[in-house]
This record gives sequence, C-alpha cells and structure tokens, in this order.
Amino acid sequence: MKDLLDESLALETTAAPTRPAAPPAAAALAARQAVGGKAPDTAAFLANFVKIGEIAAPKAPAAPLFSPEDEPAVVAELIAAMRPMFQRDGGDIELIGITGATVQVRLSGSCAGCMMSARTLSTVQHRLIETLGRPVRVVPEIRH
Repeated sequence: MKDLLDESLALETTAAPTRPAAPPAAAALAARQAVGGKAPDTAAFLANFVKIGEIAAPKAPAAPLFSPEDEPAVVAELIAAMRPMFQRDGGDIELIGITGATVQVRLSGSCAGCMMSARTLSTVQHRLIETLGRPVRVVPEIRH
C-alpha cells in the first residue's frame, strides 16, 4: 500500500510541461513582417466575402412575370400541381385566398399536424416566388 501512495505523490509533484502562451496578435504580425511575410489583406478578404454573398443571393426579376389579374389563376394552378405530393403523404393542401402578397392555404389530413408543415409551406412559398417573380408569403389557415 505504501508503494501506491508514494507513486501517486510522485505523480502529483511532477509538473507536466506547459506550452507557452500564444503571442498577442500585434506581436505575431510584427514577427511575420520581420521575416518578410506580409500581413493579411483584410480589404481584399472583405471584398471577396461580399462578392461571394452577391453570387449566392437570388436575383429578383426586373418586372413581375404575370399581371395582377392573372396571378390568382397561376397560384391556383401551381398549388393544384403540388397537391399529389401532399396526397401521397396522406395530407392535402387547398388555396383559401390571396390578399396582396399573402397566399392563405389550408393544410388537412396528416399535413395539418405535421412537424414539417413549416418546411413544406416554405417550399410552396419558394415555388410561388420563382413562378410569380415577386415576393409572396404563404400562411396556413388557423382555426380556433
């Protein structure tokens, strides 16, 4: 037993080698410049970052693709085309009405209580935006 205690005391008293603390950013920059290295070009980095963001951002069309009189028929057609996808999963979607930029739909069957209904409505919204060429908002009918 004495041997075990002696070994544990020996382990506690020997300190593990410690790593030196990292130099401050200014010191690291000065050291890099002293050996001929360049400092990172933050302006170029930010310009490239903005450029990548512009490429990834969806571009809106210059003018709406449909006249305001044709939009309800286009929305109804698109939702009717998407209904088989909903029905395959045991649910359904129905167009209730369009008010300005808001498209109100009714989800029924298994879609009504589904945890993925928000994601589903988001997909419908994106398809409508692509088709109409203007922002719209798809909201479910809320029953009290």
